[in-house]
Amino acid sequence: MNEKNLKPLQKGQLTREEAKRRGSSGGRKSALARQKRKILKEGIIESMKEEDWDAVVRGAIERAKTSNKGFVVLRDTIGQKPAEHLENTISFDFDSAVLTEDEEEE
Repeated sequence: MNEKNLKPLQKGQLTREEAKRRGSSGGRKSALARQKRKILKEGIIESMKEEDWDAVVRGAIERAKTSNKGFVVLRDTIGQKPAEHLENTISFDFDSAVLTEDEEEE
């Protein structure tokens, strides 16, 4: 997407009718995207029923030997994905916090 073409809207900038039209259009496009994903998913599931799974597993293992992404997919598939840790970058100094009279009464 070209971010230079994006224009942020301020509250009240669109008429009620225009906002309704845009919302409706977005809803239709969202429904179409969900429908496409459903069809793709059903097709994948159907083809998986007919696949020779021994060949698929061998192929995944071979790819994991030569590709980091292949290794990651294989590792995650067998349930060995390491836990993701998020670092808290927000700090608060309780010693320097000042309470107002209203806050002290609560």
